[in-house]
Parts: sequence; structure tokens; C-alpha cells
Amino acid sequence: MTNDRLLQQLFHDKPSADIALQYTGFFSQNTIATMGEVVRLWLDENETSLSQRRKLFSTFVEMAQNILRYSSDSRELHSDEQVMRFGAFCLSVQASQYCLESANLVRAEESDRLRCQLESLQSMSLEEIKRAWKTMLKSETPAYSKGANIGLLTLARDASQPLEFTIQQVDKTEMSAFYLKATI
Repeated sequence: MTNDRLLQQLFHDKPSADIALQYTGFFSQNTIATMGEVVRLWLDENETSLSQRRKLFSTFVEMAQNILRYSSDSRELHSDEQVMRFGAFCLSVQASQYCLESANLVRAEESDRLRCQLESLQSMSLEEIKRAWKTMLKSETPAYSKGANIGLLTLARDASQPLEFTIQQVDKTEMSAFYLKATI
């Protein structure tokens, strides 16, 4: 099975009418900005709550940035000091809830770190997540982080349910397919 098909299979089958945006391909700052415009316009037409729109847009940005920063897919492209990395993203509506999903490949050491962080987040209350988020803002950024290291905490803080994830070993490689779902 190709890496593309593996990433696409991580998304559950959904009726196309429930999908607001689905993309599988290379992520760049320009791609994220363009997809962000689509998300913003779709939310303007479909969501009246400003709080919900903020959470949804913030979650989209975090997931897309995580693909751009951390995807370990070998199909990385470079152009004019810009890096493009491969991944997948989907925004859909299921049973009156928004589902934001992302998928990309990660190395073994990253999958272990992600699993540990996400399992910890799943066991935390919303108040514990908020306290951890505030603490991380004041902390030194770990060497492995390419941002403020609050992305997963931000996703967990804004989600209405614990974050869901799977990490699936890719046959004959040291890579794993990483799937993340936030429900709002």
C-alpha cells in the first residue's frame, strides 16, 4: 500500500455532503493560508458562534502547522527557502459536531513522544489542560519543538472531547502513520 493510500485510509468514510474541506498533498505556508481562507469562509456561512469559529480555526491552523513542521514523509519539497511536507487534513460535520482530522508520517522517536503526550492529555481534565497550557507558555521550548510546544495542549483545550489518535507502523520502514482527530 502506498503512503498516500495509507494516509487517506486513516480518515473514516464520510458522505461527501458532510465534508467542508479535505486535502491530501503537500503543505506549505501558502497552502495553509489558502485552505485557511476556505475554512474561514465556510465557517462564516455555517457557524454563528464566534467562540466555535475561533476554536475551529485555531484547531485547523495547529493541525496544518503540525504537518508542515513535523511530517517526516520522504517527499519533502524545497523551493526558495520554503519547505513543503506531505500530509492530509479533513474538516467535516458529523452528528452536529465538527471533526478536524490530520494525518502524516512520523519517525519512530516522534511517534513514541506523540503517543506519550497524547495519552497524558487524554487522562487530563479541562482544568488540568488549561493549567498545563499556561505553564508551557512560560517554559523553555524543548529542542525537538519547532514552535512554542503548546500545539497539542491548544487542540485539547479547544476540543469538546478527548483527542483521538492512532499511530500505525508503516510496513518495511521506520515510519509510522500518525492520525489525529479533534471534535468540537
